[in-house]
Amino acid sequence: MLKTLVSASPDELVRTLELAIGADGVGGPLAAIGAMVEAEAAERALRCAVLEPVAPLFRTPLAGGGPAWPRAALKSIWAALNAESPALVREASDARHYLEPEDPCPEVFDQLCLQAAEGLLEGRSPDYVAAAAACDAAGPGGAAEVILCLRMAPIARPICRQLTDWIHRITDERRAIARLAYRDATGLADGGGPLLFEMLAAQLKHPEMILRIISAVMDHPAERYLAGSELARFGERTLDEIEVQLNLLRAMKPGAGIEAGREAGLAVQRAVDAVGEIEESVQLSRDGVWGQRLTKLKQAIASTVEARLREIEEAAAHALPTQKLRYSARLSRTAPKLTDPPDEPAVDWATGLLTFAETVRPSASDGGFGGVRKKVLETLGKRIDQYVEDVLEQIRLGDVEDDERAREFLGVAATLLALVRDDRSAAIVRRRAAAA
Repeated sequence: MLKTLVSASPDELVRTLELAIGADGVGGPLAAIGAMVEAEAAERALRCAVLEPVAPLFRTPLAGGGPAWPRAALKSIWAALNAESPALVREASDARHYLEPEDPCPEVFDQLCLQAAEGLLEGRSPDYVAAAAACDAAGPGGAAEVILCLRMAPIARPICRQLTDWIHRITDERRAIARLAYRDATGLADGGGPLLFEMLAAQLKHPEMILRIISAVMDHPAERYLAGSELARFGERTLDEIEVQLNLLRAMKPGAGIEAGREAGLAVQRAVDAVGEIEESVQLSRDGVWGQRLTKLKQAIASTVEARLREIEEAAAHALPTQKLRYSARLSRTAPKLTDPPDEPAVDWATGLLTFAETVRPSASDGGFGGVRKKVLETLGKRIDQYVEDVLEQIRLGDVEDDERAREFLGVAATLLALVRDDRSAAIVRRRAAAA
């Protein structure tokens, strides 16, 4: 029963179990479970290495589209290979054990991928039949695409192993290799070229970065040329992704806290990064469909972020309330209002917005909202400084009914100041509050 549970667990859970059991160094009855988890982790690592070019495509369907097949199908393919060619699988296991990062990939890995393609095509075992049925159920022609991906494994694997380096630096040699791989994939079958780039994009944390490789292959294409090619889906998908992130930003509601602010800020960062990818990879036209759409999206991102940033001052005013004290018909001043305890929802909203402002900092310049962000935070920093001085003055003069409540508001001011400036500024406020 335990073996079945471990086998059916997601990769993340197996890794967690392996680390937990290994860290505890337990013996006795748990030793058998530890060995079971360790064996399962090793088996999955081998499967991932052998089927590396196609394994990331067995995933949860993506909102932006692209191939996505059930993970159970990958497991069935591997089970079929183990049953059909145990000697080759053992050879692959031995080869992986001695494989160094700079070594060429063992031929047996590609041999197993090609064998899996034949097995799926011919339906040589119940596992192959089950895998093909699951892939077809995920989308029309799913099994045929999996077979083609497995046949292209020898083409994609050399690039997959170095893809992280490739996306950061494309040399003339790498450009030539990518073009040759694209030509070979296209010659293998109709649709092979786009599917090769789907395989590579699935390896990336940010799939839109595949535009860098496409740009290298097509020699920094013009928008019209790329949009009319079989690779148009990657540009359109990047634009769709920008829109998805923009909608996540708009979904941030008043009253949201720190986590929501961080998520909205990360959405902005992802959107701005995606904008940069398509601008760097494609020669966009002002009157082109992509160029016009991207311009509107950039304007929407900047205006929406600026609107959020301008809400910060009002949110901080509710978190640090003030009141007007009138001394005569003509003489009055604004002072901290310390009669009621801090409004927790107001504090959450202010900290949420300031967390958002901090999270968007890396993308502020590229996103076109850096000036507004800087001005808002500078103004708020001065306002909080004055609020702190006023509260401390009231404490010194004995005008505060409840010293503890005054310190609570100083704590709120310190929390906000940490997000406006830094932790050091907040620590100074807390030390002064304690001394007062």
